[in-house]
Amino acid sequence: MAKLGNAATAVKANGGSVKAKVIGGVVLAVIVLVVLFNIFNFADTDANKIGLHYGGGVVEDKKFKSIIPPGSTNKLIGPGDTVYAYPTDQRSYIIGGSGADTDGGDEVTVVSRDNVRLGVRVQVYFTLNRTEETLKSFHERIGLKTDAYEERGWNEMLRSYFRPQIDRALAAVATNYSWAELYNNEKKKSEFQTTAAREFTRLLPAAVGGDYFCGPSYTGNNACGELSFTIQKPTPLDKGIIDGLEAKQRAELAKATQEQKNQQVNVELQSVKQQVAMLGAQGYLLKTAIESGKIQFMVLPQNGNVSIPVPTTAQTTQPNQSGQSSQPNQSGQPNR
Repeated sequence: MAKLGNAATAVKANGGSVKAKVIGGVVLAVIVLVVLFNIFNFADTDANKIGLHYGGGVVEDKKFKSIIPPGSTNKLIGPGDTVYAYPTDQRSYIIGGSGADTDGGDEVTVVSRDNVRLGVRVQVYFTLNRTEETLKSFHERIGLKTDAYEERGWNEMLRSYFRPQIDRALAAVATNYSWAELYNNEKKKSEFQTTAAREFTRLLPAAVGGDYFCGPSYTGNNACGELSFTIQKPTPLDKGIIDGLEAKQRAELAKATQEQKNQQVNVELQSVKQQVAMLGAQGYLLKTAIESGKIQFMVLPQNGNVSIPVPTTAQTTQPNQSGQSSQPNQSGQPNR
């Protein structure tokens, strides 16, 4: 019986040892997988994103390593490395709109030469400069500080760097124009837009520290180009000013219409004077009556026979002395 007990104990001990080995093997496999995932690190980029590959392992510094082109899949990078992705397609910053990259219903407020406050809506279209050194500089100076490699950080970056320079550019240029020129003169508005765009293009690189932004037609292989900068009609914030302008325009239109009518009457009067001088007063009146249809006339052919109908009058009966009416007899004489 003692031998049987010892055998059962030995089997039980062996079973526990196998279970422990299985658990240990699972833990070891997990550890190996974790190590492998850290050794073999992969990165992907979307078709409209370019990646900046930075080292981040325990045995190396966090320095720039390489550019990962748009549309890359399963790009092998080192353990602990990081890829920061930035957009390669056309982007926009819109003040006075809705959606991403905008300041909602906001407007830029400027003051005209005649001290009228105007609201201006602006659209800026651009692309990110993808030259390696320029993009690396943008990331390290601007991107890391604002988290611009993420959508929320990108929009915050635009508000922090684009908006102040747009405000400055428009404010500096608007003082050269009256409010009516900016509101109601297409030539002046176009001139205002061109000058403001030039000023914004000058201010932005100085504010961000480099030529980090190119025009919307930039592809990475051509010239950087200028940003597209457009504005909508500047509008007085005081709507009463617009009402006054419209009332003035209506009055001017009515005046012009009346002047045109007066001019037409003068022309007709001069024509009448010339006809009176040529035909005489009676002749002009006769001509006017004929033209109006009040007098009808016929043109008689020379040496021709013309039958003119003569209106007939109705015969009336005469009462006789006896009180009876007299009827004509066959000879045409009345009966007596």
